[in-house]
Amino acid sequence: MAKIRIYRMISRALLSLACAFTLWSCGDTDSFTIEGTVDGNANINLRFIYYTNGTLVKGLTAARNGKFEYKGVAPAPCIVEILDNDYRPMGRVYVANGDRLECTLTPNAPDRIIVSGNDVSERWARFLNDNADRMASEGANAVVEEYVGKNPADIVSALLMVTAYDASSDALRADSLMSSIDPDVRPSILVDSFNSLLLRLVSSETSASVSPIRCLNMRDSLVDVDPADKPLSLIVISDGSSDRTDSIVPALKRLWRKSSRPSLQLADIAVDKDTMSWHRSVRLDSASWPQLWVAGSLASPGIDRLGVPAVPYFIVTDSAGSQLLRTPSVSRAEAFVDSCINSKN
Repeated sequence: MAKIRIYRMISRALLSLACAFTLWSCGDTDSFTIEGTVDGNANINLRFIYYTNGTLVKGLTAARNGKFEYKGVAPAPCIVEILDNDYRPMGRVYVANGDRLECTLTPNAPDRIIVSGNDVSERWARFLNDNADRMASEGANAVVEEYVGKNPADIVSALLMVTAYDASSDALRADSLMSSIDPDVRPSILVDSFNSLLLRLVSSETSASVSPIRCLNMRDSLVDVDPADKPLSLIVISDGSSDRTDSIVPALKRLWRKSSRPSLQLADIAVDKDTMSWHRSVRLDSASWPQLWVAGSLASPGIDRLGVPAVPYFIVTDSAGSQLLRTPSVSRAEAFVDSCINSKN
């Protein structure tokens, strides 16, 4: 009898453990967990941002002595952006309910993230780590193109396209690359936003001639930026969040000094939300070229036809309004304008 009682006690204990494990497992499939460490044993807040079920989710957790844990809900796999408290990127992972990821984050180096816990996130992070130097020296687009060409059936190709590829530099090429990825590994929830951007960039408006753009100048007068006025025009579209002081303004000053002003039109167009924000963002520029503003940001009449994907952005046209160059890079725009001016001298 004693043996029977002991057997029953052991059976009940094992059954209890099995039930507890089952309940834990069921609960775990209703959420995901991201835990890990921040290099340097930092005590900081971490932000987690992702899109699921048609909703943008924002979460916050604290890293104490570098250790953190975050729980979220994502019925379908999604990209989770990890940022510091000032919204500086710390890394990205691909995750869904049931996943438990372990991450190592390096401040100011989001491509150095190390991940374990699911195959896709592990391979994505490993690619970024292995190719960080190449992407910095050769440009991310070239490295991503190489990977996509060799791995069209890999979801990491789609992840790299939507997070690392600069479609604004060559929208048609980006569209072709995305289309080359197998549909099974580029679900709509992952690529719809990117495809919407491509649709905007590859529309006929982005290659059509630039028409006059009605702007407000610093004297509160309405003026038209018309490519027909000069042999060459550089249209600069920026706002107060653009890196004007360190990059844009010095480049415009160099171009304005070295160029023959009758041959070049500099149209420095701000898309700040209001004129007060605009004046505040340009007050230290000491500009001698026309500084202008449009109401309505990128939806402003004239600007909306340009298919600008983000600011800052630079478009070079000839006197017929033909778009000779479209780029988010001020250095590339400056070099291109330089070459055009030098070829005519």
